[in-house]
Amino acid sequence: MICVKPALCENQTKMNINEKIALLLRHADRDDIPKGSFGNEILLNEQGKQNAQRFGASLAEMKVNKIYTSPVERCVQTAEFITRGYGNSLEIIETTALGAPGLHITDEKVAGNFYLEHGFDEMYNRFMQGREIPGMPNMDQLNYRITTFIKAHTTHNGRTLFITHDMLIAFYHFSINRKIYTKENWVNYMTGLTFKNGIIDEG
Repeated sequence: MICVKPALCENQTKMNINEKIALLLRHADRDDIPKGSFGNEILLNEQGKQNAQRFGASLAEMKVNKIYTSPVERCVQTAEFITRGYGNSLEIIETTALGAPGLHITDEKVAGNFYLEHGFDEMYNRFMQGREIPGMPNMDQLNYRITTFIKAHTTHNGRTLFITHDMLIAFYHFSINRKIYTKENWVNYMTGLTFKNGIIDEG
């Protein structure tokens, strides 16, 4: 079985088909985002297209229900190339819960201005310290919003995919079990969090 991220795919093969599995994944590879920009216009590069398709192929023998995705185009592309690799038609549903702005944002304009002025590192540090970030929910609110969304849309046995952005994954993971990401272990493309019957699975 071809797999972009062998450890993630190995975990998938061990999961029972009678379990409800949610995969919260960062989109596939893209080129760098220009400094001082949100980068929503940046699409997948060729490596990203290939990796997303390979990831889909690694799921070919598994039951995949549907794909929810951020409406940002590179996330939609990721869902499309996963579907191509999977080899069967999959419903792709765009939702602003996963991006543009995402459930980790309560006021897109206010949070966006703070991001452009102070940068991501300041936002992430404030979040981990439990300090207020303009335009963002606090830690408990963020956890509740995203957990509720994932559980509400993981209602069938098999795998349901959620394609999103590294920022949402990093903030959400910290809200679950205080996982800290650094430049050395940052959320890579086509990786993220696995939930089994509503519980995070980090085995």
